[in-house]
Amino acid sequence: MSKKFLFVNENIFTFNSGTEFSAMNRIKLFKQNNVDAKIVTRNYNPSLHQEIQKYGIADDDIINMYDYFQGEMGPKKHHEYLRYSNLVDKHEYKINGIDNNKSYIEKLGQRVAKVSIFPLTVGEIGNVDYYDNFGNVSSRDVFDYRGFKSKTIYMHPDGNIGHELVLNNSGDPVMEITHMNIGEQLMPTMYKLLNYKGKTLRFNTEDELYTFFLNEISDKDTVIINDRPSLTVAVGEVKATKHKYQIMHNEHTEDAAQAGNPKAKLFDNLTPLFDNYQNSYEGVITPTEAQRNDLAKRYPKMNFYSVFDAAIFEMHKPASDVTNHEITYMGRVFRDKNVAELISIIPAVKQTIPDVHLTMMGYFESAQFKNELDEIIKQLDIVDNVSMIDYKTGQDKQNVLEKTRVLVQSSKGEGLSMALIEGLAYGIPEVAYDVNYGPNEIIDNDKNGSLIESGDLGKFASQVIDILANDEKHKQQSEHAIEKADKFSADNVMKQWNQFFETI
Repeated sequence: MSKKFLFVNENIFTFNSGTEFSAMNRIKLFKQNNVDAKIVTRNYNPSLHQEIQKYGIADDDIINMYDYFQGEMGPKKHHEYLRYSNLVDKHEYKINGIDNNKSYIEKLGQRVAKVSIFPLTVGEIGNVDYYDNFGNVSSRDVFDYRGFKSKTIYMHPDGNIGHELVLNNSGDPVMEITHMNIGEQLMPTMYKLLNYKGKTLRFNTEDELYTFFLNEISDKDTVIINDRPSLTVAVGEVKATKHKYQIMHNEHTEDAAQAGNPKAKLFDNLTPLFDNYQNSYEGVITPTEAQRNDLAKRYPKMNFYSVFDAAIFEMHKPASDVTNHEITYMGRVFRDKNVAELISIIPAVKQTIPDVHLTMMGYFESAQFKNELDEIIKQLDIVDNVSMIDYKTGQDKQNVLEKTRVLVQSSKGEGLSMALIEGLAYGIPEVAYDVNYGPNEIIDNDKNGSLIESGDLGKFASQVIDILANDEKHKQQSEHAIEKADKFSADNVMKQWNQFFETI
């Protein structure tokens, strides 16, 4: 295939949602099948090339807009250690190390700067805050993980940002970002590319700049797959290629139960696509056939395609070997995932299985929400039966899943659910609400788990108890989960993509 694929996203974060995981899963699948593809991110992120290592993504699998304009898209080649850096003239300045995370730079006993060490490194420069004579931060240098000064931020005395310069590896400015007050809020109001191909170019917003960037890296054979509804307009405005597709990761209506109703209210972030940019996209890719059919009825003039946007690359130690009473929730720990209901079933399960234990593994909506969940756990007297841990990757995640006897999910709506698909790779029986759209694609009721009517907590608890307490049933459901995993194998998902390729 001569076409190249760009998967458009905002960022790869320290804590990612299923959207980013889908893109990373997809890049591995395409790469494995020799399809030319890149993840393309918009946001400035000096940690980007550090973050992607955790997920097995190579430096040349990703193009970041700021990297592109800085001329720095390669891997790390240099370690900028504070002790050996040219940042500090050791004859004039003293480095006063406070702890492993920061040092002060002093001259004649006066503090002139604070150096924050780059996270998860030993002694490498992260940020440098420079002080004025009154002790205010006057500017901040931001270093990229790859060992060069990437940005300088100039501050007002009140701590607000005045303007920013984005720098290349040689220290030359390649972009200027101006900030001004819009009403009560300080916002970036101009992005200026400096001497880009001999010209200075101005853009009002980061998305306008992103559209320009996507045009620069695209041609008529480029296929853009937009992962983020927030970038619908930026991608829709790209003129270099007509091959633009929006990929869906969630149900499309605010009430998931009404997803098949053509009059049901769409999520607000989808209205630009369906109301304003229908003609700018060649089609929409959904993770399930059911969602494709519902959207096709609602928008008969648009093209819809169905691809399982999650692939299982390898099977793991099966859950049939697990004899403890460990249940696990894996994913975003957010209100919209309805996670409090999972906690609320534990007292009922505990009556029959006293040593039941729920591990909630994910990243939290906020510290406040985590505190609310902690309070619920205390009130229900199940402190010893519930643990909330940060999201894990690699072997750490594998360790959790390999000791999981039941995987649970209580969201009221899903696009597919990467967590449930990942559970199949471990042969874990699963219990989830029977909602649009994913769980009933993944769970065959009473075979590899249970589908529960949304909100039926009593049934949810009884099904968890049944699987935990019945070794023979658990073994049978584990075996069915392993069989079910084949549906989402890398080979089978790639067959779906190949069918999609034939339509382009």
